[in-house]
Amino acid sequence: MMRPLLIGAVVSVAALAAPAAAQDAAPASDTMRFVLDTALLFVAGVGVLIALTGLCMRDVGLARPQHMFSVCLRTLSGLGVSALAFWLVGYNLIYAIEDGGLLGEFRVWTLADNDPAATGRASGVFWFFQMGLAALAAVVVSGAVSERVRFWPYLVFTAALSGVIYPIAASWVRGVGYISQSWGFYDYGGGTVHIAAGAAALAGAIVVGPRPGKYVGGKVRRAEKTALQFSALGAALFLIGWLLATAGMEGSLSSVEAAISISTAAVNSVVAVAGGVLTALVMTKVVYKRSGLVSVISGSIAALVSLAADPVSPAVWQAAMIGAVGGVIVTVTPPFLDRYRIDDAGFVAPAHLLCGIWGAAIVPWTNANAWLQGQFIGVAAIAGFTFFMSLLLWVALKYTAGVRLTPLDEPEPAPAANG
Repeated sequence: MMRPLLIGAVVSVAALAAPAAAQDAAPASDTMRFVLDTALLFVAGVGVLIALTGLCMRDVGLARPQHMFSVCLRTLSGLGVSALAFWLVGYNLIYAIEDGGLLGEFRVWTLADNDPAATGRASGVFWFFQMGLAALAAVVVSGAVSERVRFWPYLVFTAALSGVIYPIAASWVRGVGYISQSWGFYDYGGGTVHIAAGAAALAGAIVVGPRPGKYVGGKVRRAEKTALQFSALGAALFLIGWLLATAGMEGSLSSVEAAISISTAAVNSVVAVAGGVLTALVMTKVVYKRSGLVSVISGSIAALVSLAADPVSPAVWQAAMIGAVGGVIVTVTPPFLDRYRIDDAGFVAPAHLLCGIWGAAIVPWTNANAWLQGQFIGVAAIAGFTFFMSLLLWVALKYTAGVRLTPLDEPEPAPAANG
């Protein structure tokens, strides 16, 4: 009799003591905090590159066979150009900005690790993570103009987008910029990336024009898709990569609160994807009388983008609803673009621009620190500036170097392996 009572008493004391022990957890030392936060940003930067690879594979699967090589070439070259442009000018346009300012400094970024205790992380790994986000925006644009954009003009646009246009828009909402300081625009970190990328992609799709044979006799011809298995794998890689990138946007892994926020963001993101995928499937069946893998791919990406502005604050059921609306948006909006002969090859404008706007606008529903007017002003500033500047640049490239492939530039399908 005494032994069971003794065991029960020990278990009860341990259960009562556990919450207190968790609450009284000692803070990490300066060294441990520096190591953990640096490691987090490194993993997050790698995650962005994984997400970038996923978008490349999605575009490969949506392209005709003769254009698959061009998709990969644009992605890898765009990453290199983005890294150089972000190093030369982009980083300091974002982070060398005065409180409430509109423009940072046009100067080269350099390593600054003289006082590690003050920064709390290695400067190089923070640059690496932020550079990846700028490069991701360029890859998003590539998907919209796939199969008809010329290579070198695209690289010129990529350099301008990742080095100047996106950094200026991002500087307004990152920390001390005008939109953040004066209007209280709230963005966890991902909303700005997708809104800016989607706006730039829409401008490119308008100026470059539709793919050959897309619109014939007032009718829309469905594009040939021969490797959707690559697109499906790309969507899975984007999910994995974006989960890691979202963890990096927390900025720290050296406290209990930060660890809880990261885990909450992961749960909400996965549930949002479930809502977006299921809704896209149902809407495709109801509206188009068919089921399709493309709907699942687009719905998963749209759901992640819809939650990018704030993946921490929503309850799980709210995250599912936010992702579900993203699935509706990406399913029903492409026909409206086709009505105006806007050929968005990768469904970029619906998945990134419109879902990014939706995600930013709905933040006040779940986050008491955000207000609707500030969110609308921030969205209008980011999307409007990026679209207008991108449109000007695309038009300038069109009437100088030319942006569209000619029949002579069209690649030939690769020969069969057996000759």
